Amino acid sequence: MTGVHDLHIWAMSTTETALTAHLVRRVPTCDAAFLETACRQLREEFQIQHATIQLEPEDHVCDLASEKTV
Repeated sequence: MTGVHDLHIWAMSTTETALTAHLVRRVPTCDAAFLETACRQLREEFQIQHATIQLEPEDHVCDLASEKTV
């Protein structure tokens, strides 16, 4: 992974947390194993039960990305 943008985390209820994020990767294809691992780690390490992750290749220009990168 080379960057993250459009990251949002919020409480869905008093017991459930949600996350959305765009992850920039050097790999141009969607990797189901990577997504499964990322969602499992978010759940186990941060108790984020609902994660929506969008993968983007490095050469993709996303309108939601700012000029500052994380």
